[in-house]
Amino acid sequence: MASVSAGHVWLAVATVLCGLALLADPATAQLAPAPVPSTADADRNAPAYTRSVDTRVVVQGDLTSVVVSTVRLKILRESAIRGLGQQTLSYVESIGPLEVIEAYTEKPDGKKVPLEDSSILTRDAATGLNAVYQRDAKVKTLIFPDVAVGDTLVHETRMTRIDRRFPGHFNLQIVLARSVPYEAYRLTVDAPGSLELRVQVKGDGLTHEVTEAGAEQRHVLSYRPKSWRPDEPGAVSVWDRDPQLVITTYKDMSDLGANYWSSMKDKDVVTPEIQALADEITKGIADKRSQAVAIDSWVKKHIRYVLVYLGSGGITPNPAPAVLKHKYGDCKDHVALMGALLKAKGIASEQALINLGNTYRLPDLPVPFFNHVMLYLPELGIYTDPTASQTAFGILPISSYDKPVLHISKDGGRVARTPPMRPEDHVTTAITTASVGADGVIKGTTRQTATGVFAASARSRATQIETQGREKYAESLLRSLGRPGTGVFEPAVPSDLSEPYSIQGDFSLNEKLQMPLSGARDIPIGMPIHARLGVGLGQRVPGRTTEFACYAGKEVEEVALTFAEGLALPKPIKEAAIDTRYFSYRASYTLNGRTLTIKRELVTKVAGQVCAKEIEAEITEPMQRLARSLRVQMSF
Repeated sequence: MASVSAGHVWLAVATVLCGLALLADPATAQLAPAPVPSTADADRNAPAYTRSVDTRVVVQGDLTSVVVSTVRLKILRESAIRGLGQQTLSYVESIGPLEVIEAYTEKPDGKKVPLEDSSILTRDAATGLNAVYQRDAKVKTLIFPDVAVGDTLVHETRMTRIDRRFPGHFNLQIVLARSVPYEAYRLTVDAPGSLELRVQVKGDGLTHEVTEAGAEQRHVLSYRPKSWRPDEPGAVSVWDRDPQLVITTYKDMSDLGANYWSSMKDKDVVTPEIQALADEITKGIADKRSQAVAIDSWVKKHIRYVLVYLGSGGITPNPAPAVLKHKYGDCKDHVALMGALLKAKGIASEQALINLGNTYRLPDLPVPFFNHVMLYLPELGIYTDPTASQTAFGILPISSYDKPVLHISKDGGRVARTPPMRPEDHVTTAITTASVGADGVIKGTTRQTATGVFAASARSRATQIETQGREKYAESLLRSLGRPGTGVFEPAVPSDLSEPYSIQGDFSLNEKLQMPLSGARDIPIGMPIHARLGVGLGQRVPGRTTEFACYAGKEVEEVALTFAEGLALPKPIKEAAIDTRYFSYRASYTLNGRTLTIKRELVTKVAGQVCAKEIEAEITEPMQRLARSLRVQMSF
């Protein structure tokens, strides 16, 4: 089974968060989107290279296949040489070994400069994640010689797909990202005529032709894009918006769910040891929900995340007793162990497959499109992710809200959707009490309390504080805020999953408030660990053309600034109020004695985690007013 972004590797490397890793098409080099030309270019909207792909897939009677791909990358600008001169091809050796048939640099006059054997490097794949081991995930790096503007880099590869993780089925998924400057894309699939293939072709520029000859069927899919454009900041996944094709033998999602379940069932076995542990974790707790909370917390605290990927292990978990013995595992393993502990206490659970990241839709046809698995507790109506070690029970990672999921159990598969975010569930409040001394020195204390995804983020910060040191981290944070100084954070235990979660720190700024106090002065904001108000609605992009990810939550920023005796006091500051369909903002300023209190509150109230492109025009001007309010100064 393959799930391919033909221009982005959307698979073996991208999906290792859990280990529900899919198999990369060898036509998919690990390419970044085309570099955006500089403003000095005569044609400012032209890409730096073009890409042409010709792939042939021959499906065997046993549903294994051979994939031969030829990729041609034409260098149009000097800026593309460094990025394209080395091509990286990812694959999983045990389920899809890859060989390079031919690779060369083609000059404009047709001369070919072949790669030497020493310029094709094979190594274990590196994920960049801590404690991740992929024993048969491999990478081939092709280093092209003598590359210049006008040349074409060509590589032809053969992958033998012997993936048997989904017995009895064949499927292929390809997305053609508009941020990749395709000249042309062609896919030919030859398969036995008896194989019932369902094909989805979606998007402008894609065509599909079917021919049958004897006992064979041939599908030819061609793509010639109408335009190229770079991705917009915060845009939803290319799978949610760009041309794509899907080929599958699955009849429906229930069929797909049953196929998944055949690999993932019977791993939540309850042994005497697991029963004893479940009883110990829940000792003195009678309420089912509270028992589930205790089990969730124990797994998150004691079972560390490690991906050990080997062959069919891409979707098959280890048995719960093995996970308990080793005290580590990936998402499938965490789910198996937590499911067993819940079962030991008579609490039912279902596995829920989900796609992390900025993908919010499923393809129209049923295909394995998931890179993560978590649990759903039907009696409580709650999703929980046992690998999300810094989230409280029932709180999901931010990229898991408002997502399609496939529940799998002995009853088959059913599609559902995780709940959207509610602002009252995700709140962060930074309260700073500070003073301005007679010499202009500003010092104080910031206490940050948080719930929901903000609490998860705060626990992550606490881990960084423990790692870097309480004083060093404070100094680093103050520098990043543009207000250098010294400080120290009080200890905060990252494994504390109670809410609200809080972190407190004392600070002293290096830059004094300029004396005498006359004219405009900046308002200090203390030492907050979260970004300032407005991040949930993303970066502003005038004239958006795609949907973008957006989040619901509540952010509060409060500063009480006391001026030393003898100092001038600030003039009244005009309050601000902004109300739209998507957010509301309030800013108030009060002077009581010698203390100025500034309170700002933003509530983002989007209905779901995908915002339509039309929303951009509606919120741009109000968000500009919010930004101006955050920059308001004191006047003396």
